[in-house]
Amino acid sequence: MRSMNLSFWSLSLLAALGVSLAAYGQESHEFPLKLRVGTYNVGHFNQGSLGGFQESGVKAQAELHNWRTWIGQQSLDILGVNEWNQYFSKDSNYIASQELLEPFYSHIYFGKQNKWIYNGIATNFALDNIKQVNWEGDYYAVIGELKVGDKIVHVISTHIPWQKQWHDKSMQELIAQLKHYEYFICMGDMNAFDTSQALFLKAGFNMANGGCLGWFPTASGRISASGYGGKPDDNIDNIVTSKNIKIMRVSAPGTGLNDLDHRPILADVVITR
Repeated sequence: MRSMNLSFWSLSLLAALGVSLAAYGQESHEFPLKLRVGTYNVGHFNQGSLGGFQESGVKAQAELHNWRTWIGQQSLDILGVNEWNQYFSKDSNYIASQELLEPFYSHIYFGKQNKWIYNGIATNFALDNIKQVNWEGDYYAVIGELKVGDKIVHVISTHIPWQKQWHDKSMQELIAQLKHYEYFICMGDMNAFDTSQALFLKAGFNMANGGCLGWFPTASGRISASGYGGKPDDNIDNIVTSKNIKIMRVSAPGTGLNDLDHRPILADVVITR
């Protein structure tokens, strides 16, 4: 009986201090922790071209609803995005993060908005020590820290250059950065050939695309142009984790949203000791 009374008064105290039970539970993540994560190069909502969705009025409202519905239906714990656009459509009537992310996520973190490159992380977990690490050109990674038990999991949304003069150096810099972290979940558009992505495995990491479940084509423009199915080197988006984070239930579904440019990569990850 005493323990029940203590629990009652503890919860009452939390309520009196204005701390919600959900927030209270959120601070005590323990091992093993299973999360549903995904990364999506959204192509500026314009199939990879600048300017946002190119229709306005009712058509823009309908497409905005399609994007919002897809994001809500995925129920992702962590969503990484590349090639975001501040405004959803060309008429600038809708701020994209307010319309598409805020209905589902309490914590949204973006890096610098460059002309083509704009990376972010949306989650209901509070991330600490947010920073941006730059690669070649305008490309970069957004990195935050999630505490699980007594460990820190680095959560990363990155975009690696496709340009030949920048790609290899940026990949090497990313892998070197990841080697500093005991735990990490790195999501993004790697713009890498299959042989280049194999460097993640060589470094001792796990990866969703090209890992033990095989390859999942995401370069949708090339897939559509070549007909059904993907070909080698069409698997350019990925989720890479430290060896102590397991990856399962990987998919690269068509969405009907940015299918002439990219498909997302979705996966379950389990953070273990």
